[in-house]
Amino acid sequence: MVELTLHAPWFLLSVEVLDADIRDCSMTRTICIAWDYDLAEVLRGLDADCILGIVCMMPAWASPNGQWSSREVREVWMCTSDAGQSVLLLDAAGQEFDCGLVPEHVEPIKKDLVLRVAPARPPRRPHGKRKTPPAGNRRSRRASARKAGA
Repeated sequence: MVELTLHAPWFLLSVEVLDADIRDCSMTRTICIAWDYDLAEVLRGLDADCILGIVCMMPAWASPNGQWSSREVREVWMCTSDAGQSVLLLDAAGQEFDCGLVPEHVEPIKKDLVLRVAPARPPRRPHGKRKTPPAGNRRSRRASARKAGA
């Protein structure tokens, strides 16, 4: 369980981690990031090809439905002017947005692309196979069933 006491946007960054020992084997690592500046810094240190996706979790005050919502982030930009720096985001619908703590930029504004995320690709399945959970999930369920029956 996680409780948020600060109602500010935060991020889920999903990264593919390749297994160094097993060819064509990888896993997805998902990282929670609290601030847009931290997101930009983390992204600068990663290979863009390993980034699977970024989701921005928007608090109720910044969402059209008055509840927490999510926006898929496709681009992260760093904007700089004499007034300071800010992070500008572009969502899957092509709309620019920020996290609400942006200085009043003055011209000239320098925009540097930090990262562009390719649209997510659905996982490939062999034709005619039904969907089944990954083996790790099946083991977890069996293990919890044994504990419950013990």
